[in-house]
This record gives sequence, C-alpha cells and structure tokens, in this order.
Amino acid sequence: MVEEIATVVANESAGVWLVTTPAGSCNSCNVSADCGTGIVAKTFTPRQNRFFVQTPLNLLPGEQVQIGIAEQGLVLAAFMVYLLPLILMLAALLLVQAVWQPSEFWLVFSALLAAASGFFFARLYDNSVQQQQERVQILRVLPQLKVSNATSDAQQP
Repeated sequence: MVEEIATVVANESAGVWLVTTPAGSCNSCNVSADCGTGIVAKTFTPRQNRFFVQTPLNLLPGEQVQIGIAEQGLVLAAFMVYLLPLILMLAALLLVQAVWQPSEFWLVFSALLAAASGFFFARLYDNSVQQQQERVQILRVLPQLKVSNATSDAQQP
C-alpha cells in the first residue's frame, strides 16, 4: 500500500475533503534552481491535490490523516493512462495498413483517433463510481501535537 499524509479541509455527513501536497523529487538537489528539469518540474507540478473520501469518522478541519492506496489500483491506472492509448494507436495503425493502403495522412489520423479513444476510455475508468470509492482509504488519524510557548510558561510563577 502506498501511503501519504493528508490534511482535512472540510467535513460533510458522508465523508471528508482532504488535501495533499506532492513532494517533488527535484527539490533535494543543490542545483535545482538552475537546472532545466527542476524548473519545469516546479512549474508543472500541481501545488495541492484535493479529493473527497467517504468515511464514518468525525474529523475536523486541520486534522492530519494517513491515507493509503493499493498498488494494484496504481498499476491499473498507469496502464489505463499510458499503455492503453499506445496499444490502441498501434492496433489501429496495423489494422488500417492491413485492410487498406492509405496515405500517411490517414495513418496519422487513425493513430490520433485511436489514441484519443484510449484517453477517453481511461477517463471513463477514472470516473467510475466503484473505483472512486475504493481508491483512497484513511488508514489512521495522526495525533495532534500541542505546541506551547516555552518562554511565556517559564515567566509565570
């Protein structure tokens, strides 16, 4: 199970809204400010991910929870997003080439149409109700640390 720390931003009767901030891998390098890859990663990386999780727990905004997602769901989602459009595009190219000897325009058009349909099927998979409910699970509620002002506590008699 892949785990992440999320913060509760709102609660509803059926569950809670959570926010996670992705950690970029380019922040640990000393030259990330001058590196082209680091600049692109900082520009295109989403700042926060917000999503809804159904739970019977009564969580308050500001509480942190540990969430988890099964590896099988991640692998299947990666397949749907990356491999399905590519497989459909190659299959369309082979089929169009075998059935008919088209010009390059029709080959490119059929490849783009097949790849777009692969992304469409990936979107349908992503929006399915069953997948949304099983995707993210709250594993545990993290304890809140109480921070006190040590200087004001020391000055009181």
